[in-house]
Amino acid sequence: LSSYQQSSMMQPEHKPPASALNTVDPPSAPPAMKSDSAEDRKEHEPTWFSDEVGNLKLVNFVVKRPCCSCFSVLLICLVMIVLLAAIVVGDGNFITNDVNDYDLYDVRSKAYDSFRLAKEAVEDKRDLKENAGVVDPRQSEALDMVYWIYEAQTDGGMFTKKALQDMKEADDIMLADKDWDQYCVLEHFNKDGSPKPEENVTCKTPLSATTIFFPESWDSALATSVVDRLKNEETVKLYNQMAPCLEHGVQCEAVMQGVPAEQQSAAEQLKADIEAITSKWTGSGELVQDPQEVALFCAYLKLLPTQAFAVDFYFDKNFNVENPVSMFSRTLLQFGGPVAGFNRTDEDKSDQEKIVKDYVLDNLYDEMEQVAKKSHSKETNTYYFMGALIFDVFIQILIADALKAIASVLLVFLYLWYMLGSLFLAAVGMAEILLSLPCAWFLFRGIFQIGYFSGMNALTIFIVCAIGADDIFVFMDAYKQSAHQGPEVTRTLASRMTWVWRKSGYAMAITSATTCAAFLCTIFTPIASVRSFGIFAALVILWDYVLVMSLFCTAVVIYHNRFERDAACQVPGLCGCCTAGCECRNQEQTSTDAALASFHDGIPVPQDAVSRFFRTSFADAVLSVKGRVLILLVLLAWLIPAIVYVTKLEPTKTAEQFLKEDHPLQYSITILNNEFPVSAQDEGLPVFFTWGVGTLDQSGVNQLIDPDNVGRPVFKEAFAFTPECQRKISLACDDLKFSRTAERTALLKREDTGFSAIRCVMDSFIPFADASGFTAATDNATVPLDNVNAAIRAFRANPPQGVEDMDEIVDNFGWDGEELRYVSIQVESQVLDQWSNLAEDVTRTQYEGFERLAEHLNGVVGDSCGASGVLMTDLEQKFIFMNNQKIYRESAVSGAAIGVAISFLVLLLATRSPLLAVLSTVSILCTIMSVIGAVVMLGWTLGTVEAILISILAGFSVDYVVHLAHSFAHSSGSAHQRVRAAFAEMGTPVLSGMLTSVLASLPLFACEILFFEKFGTFLCFTILSSWIFANFGFMAALATVGPSSPPDAPADTDQQPFPKDSREMQQVAGSNLGYAPTLNLNGQAVFAIPNPVGASFP
Repeated sequence: LSSYQQSSMMQPEHKPPASALNTVDPPSAPPAMKSDSAEDRKEHEPTWFSDEVGNLKLVNFVVKRPCCSCFSVLLICLVMIVLLAAIVVGDGNFITNDVNDYDLYDVRSKAYDSFRLAKEAVEDKRDLKENAGVVDPRQSEALDMVYWIYEAQTDGGMFTKKALQDMKEADDIMLADKDWDQYCVLEHFNKDGSPKPEENVTCKTPLSATTIFFPESWDSALATSVVDRLKNEETVKLYNQMAPCLEHGVQCEAVMQGVPAEQQSAAEQLKADIEAITSKWTGSGELVQDPQEVALFCAYLKLLPTQAFAVDFYFDKNFNVENPVSMFSRTLLQFGGPVAGFNRTDEDKSDQEKIVKDYVLDNLYDEMEQVAKKSHSKETNTYYFMGALIFDVFIQILIADALKAIASVLLVFLYLWYMLGSLFLAAVGMAEILLSLPCAWFLFRGIFQIGYFSGMNALTIFIVCAIGADDIFVFMDAYKQSAHQGPEVTRTLASRMTWVWRKSGYAMAITSATTCAAFLCTIFTPIASVRSFGIFAALVILWDYVLVMSLFCTAVVIYHNRFERDAACQVPGLCGCCTAGCECRNQEQTSTDAALASFHDGIPVPQDAVSRFFRTSFADAVLSVKGRVLILLVLLAWLIPAIVYVTKLEPTKTAEQFLKEDHPLQYSITILNNEFPVSAQDEGLPVFFTWGVGTLDQSGVNQLIDPDNVGRPVFKEAFAFTPECQRKISLACDDLKFSRTAERTALLKREDTGFSAIRCVMDSFIPFADASGFTAATDNATVPLDNVNAAIRAFRANPPQGVEDMDEIVDNFGWDGEELRYVSIQVESQVLDQWSNLAEDVTRTQYEGFERLAEHLNGVVGDSCGASGVLMTDLEQKFIFMNNQKIYRESAVSGAAIGVAISFLVLLLATRSPLLAVLSTVSILCTIMSVIGAVVMLGWTLGTVEAILISILAGFSVDYVVHLAHSFAHSSGSAHQRVRAAFAEMGTPVLSGMLTSVLASLPLFACEILFFEKFGTFLCFTILSSWIFANFGFMAALATVGPSSPPDAPADTDQQPFPKDSREMQQVAGSNLGYAPTLNLNGQAVFAIPNPVGASFP
């Protein structure tokens, strides 16, 4: 007998089960027997990492000092967390405000930053000189606002008596409050601009349809007369022609030419009759007897653009003379600043907003909530939002969604506990998963000095829960398999854990490297938040790998030494007394001792049911010809329509949403965006045309390191506000204001005057300068260059009163307190607004229109201001977001492609088989097509959220196929044997990883924040598709065209397929599968556990 068998005969006899004692006939041509004498055993050269018997020195230390090792790792993590906390506290707000989340070097971004930084630099310098002693009239400017949005629940629309009463009830929550006059916007000036006496100052009339339907009085006969006249198309056409002269006294010579006096008189009478009716719209009377009559009058009023401003705000976009029914309406109530105790609206604005917010919460909020309940009215659904409350609403939503993240963590923990069968291992496993986040953050911020920490980085908790659990299952499966590997592995715990460490570590290293590389593909995008997310996610995955191989490894050793026994054996007196059938004779025997003893006795170590299922039934189904044909047909039946839907993916054409569609806040915003026309009262997007500002200096800018540094402003030194420059700027203003071409009408919003909504400082500055004696004696339309600074200083100190938005108009002079650095003209967009992000194609059409307008204005002004070139931009980042949408769309394709390419390279290096790498890559591509096709079927379009998710899709798709490919590559035998071996080894951990990932994603389905909800859907679809294509498609392909290992290749017995039962044990004994027959103490030939060194025994 070999020396091993001699030692085994000295062990106490353990009677093997009968199934293990079946004799076997020797193979007809048995391989040559090899001696297992000591002199034939291979000696290992000690290295820096391994000892003379091949055990890893690190593992040796862990086995000898497991508790010390465990606490050392925890101490290192704790030190990193403390250092991270110190860094974060020093930084202040640890989440980067994504105000600069765009491509800094795009032309739109440069224009935005150039003007924004120039404006801020000028204002900061000027405010130091001007603000002292300045007092604004109390509550003269809008500080905050409340929007009420009403949705009709009946076919009668919003202007039935009951629906109007519902609107009145909501409006009166504020309007009827006893303290409303202390918080509303006050009217300090008459219509002619003269100041009102203090005792006559009242709250500004709100923008509400109740002002129309609850008038001071209603002249039904006069309204009917006006409607009858407006039914005549010629009357409407003639009135619209004469409107500039009739209502504003401009262009009279042009518009009145050729119009008979009788028709002029009729138009004037029509104007007077309309004003006689609309002047009573104050909301201070009783509800009209016939609301439909009033609605019809308003519908006809919309035929007159210069009168439509009075009604446009209150009616939906489908309201007209053919359909005088509006299913939606709205009210806008404004809070005024400065409030009591403050001198200016911009003085400690956040404190003033808090005062207004507290007033609402203490006095109005409960009633607002009551009215907003769906059960409050059967005819009306009422929604509201307020600027100061939106932040609180978002915080509540974030907290609620964060609790769902805790639910994900809890589900993963419970599943770990169930699968591992140990509360201790589950707790340590969950701890290492969660510790990977702050440890990676420390590397991210403390070592790599990356200051841009995007809010999107919080999503990594779901990613690491899925991938971290997968790594734990791989490690534990290797630990369980180690019990089957014979005495070379199980002779000591150190040798066993060395085998586990090498085997699982290599498999996890491949998947972790592939996933990290896929996430690092995001560094190619110019969007800082996406780059930050990709780098942070890669570091989290890396650190999770480190902790699995260190902290969890030590936990497994502790578990092996202290907890890996029958649960009944761990409670003294329980076994045999309270629990039947437990075996506690060898309570001090570890699983390693038991495995070695079983090998001595020729007793196979039992496998769990799931592993047996994958090794037998599941593998049989995949390996059978019928099974593979069925798999092919089913996968193609899904893939073909999925790919068809992929081709239907198109950019989103509607405003992007932040919350779920059915959330009241999101629904109200959707109504505002989609159901109302642009009215004179709606604030369009301000767009600025500026002379005197150059392209910013971006030298030394690194957004990831210093998120706040985007560059320094540049002022054109040649800029001079000469008389010629003033004339050309005034000419440009007139051109913008009075031009009525089709393109201008579609581009620029119109005011109630019928002219373009522009804020031109020259309209107020020149009359002021002339009245104050600053203009030239020979030219009262310009100010000499020598007088410009003095004139602007006086103009800012005493601006004209009673002019709406005068502060904005004055600020279009880039005056820094000493000199004029730039001058701007501000216009409002007809289509774009400040609150919503429209589809890319819509915004791009508007942007290109403003670009053409800038070229036109540049031709008008030329180089008369000393520095040619006009800078066009907005300050709400709408044009930037348009470019971001393009970047996201392009990066979705490039990110997925780069991720797939990197996966192919990693797989090629890991498996050294081009065929395996190609088949794995095809599986990943099928997953990507499947997921994208599925979400398109759900109605998704390619918006910002979808593009980000697609760009990181490859990172989620690689794990399972990489595990199976790696296992196949390192097994031996025929293709079918290698497939079975891969299933036997990786089937259970891959399944467990898939289920854990799905469990982690489920709570996200209930999130209110749309990004989280879509992320959960995306993660779930990706994990399921990846598992299906890896286990069925990829493995079926390997079974069909996969390579066999070379005949002369050494058997990799670590990966041998396990026999299914004792009958199979007999059949494979002595074969080339690496299973060797040996003798029991009775001299019978029995099946032995796979021999890891390839030796055979007599």
